[in-house]
Amino acid sequence: MKGLYKNIHDEAIEEKDLVKEVKFEIDKDAFKGPFICHNKETKRIKKIISFEGLDFSYETWNCNKCKKDFLDTEQAKRLDKIWMIERILNDKLISIERNVNYDGKTFFIRFPLEITKNWHKGIHANIKILNPEEFFVKIKT
Repeated sequence: MKGLYKNIHDEAIEEKDLVKEVKFEIDKDAFKGPFICHNKETKRIKKIISFEGLDFSYETWNCNKCKKDFLDTEQAKRLDKIWMIERILNDKLISIERNVNYDGKTFFIRFPLEITKNWHKGIHANIKILNPEEFFVKIKT
């Protein structure tokens, strides 16, 4: 009975009757601070995360009353990068081992199909050199 549901009165309802198109717009500044919490504007404060002897700073918008922190888009991206660095340092990443190939001029590796299914011709790779044996590769699709 795909597409057919019953309500609490055991009456048949078609799936198309359950779907309603809703249109809305999100303001381009919707995720910029300061934010309002407890009818007051939040204040920007600096926070520090430490791991492996390194300190990383970011800022949050803090409610003075309930002590809840809010992140704007910029600081959320920064915090996400900090957490990524933590995962790299603590070796808590999914890893894939691949053979390094050589075509007579250049060394290269092949990526598994499961990773590349949304890739297309013309994409670029940004490679950050950590040391001669370690690299951080970001694919720009």
